[in-house]
Amino acid sequence: MPIKGVNEPKLVRGGGQTSHKRFKRKNILALEMLKELIASLNNEIENGALIVVEGPKDAKALKEIGVIGKPYLYSHNSDHIELFNMAINATKVIILVDNDEEGKNICKKLISEFSSKGIRYDIWYRKQLYKLGKNMITHLEELSSVIKRFE
Repeated sequence: MPIKGVNEPKLVRGGGQTSHKRFKRKNILALEMLKELIASLNNEIENGALIVVEGPKDAKALKEIGVIGKPYLYSHNSDHIELFNMAINATKVIILVDNDEEGKNICKKLISEFSSKGIRYDIWYRKQLYKLGKNMITHLEELSSVIKRFE
């Protein structure tokens, strides 16, 4: 005689686990959205936008996923005069720093500096990238691994 509750199936609220097909469809949609985001970002660059990232690994990660151009590598020790001269000549500055504590601080600092100098900046792409990789990435260099997971 079986012990009550041991051999009985567990009830799962909401119909059980996500099916493989639905999971795959979500990945395909996320991958398509990422491709559109990259195309839009490349269009911005072709029209004179400057991208700012934290370091060479981030620049390499963007190149690996198909982003054109050479981003400005920013750190706390960066030459701010050079950055502002480049920013003034750009149509806008797209801030694509990491989504960790240091990246958030850099983003706030750049927003403050650009605002005080009347330089157009854009953090929409940063928000979209981290929204797409929600709970999977906090650093740009993790993007290519997320794409491979989606494919």
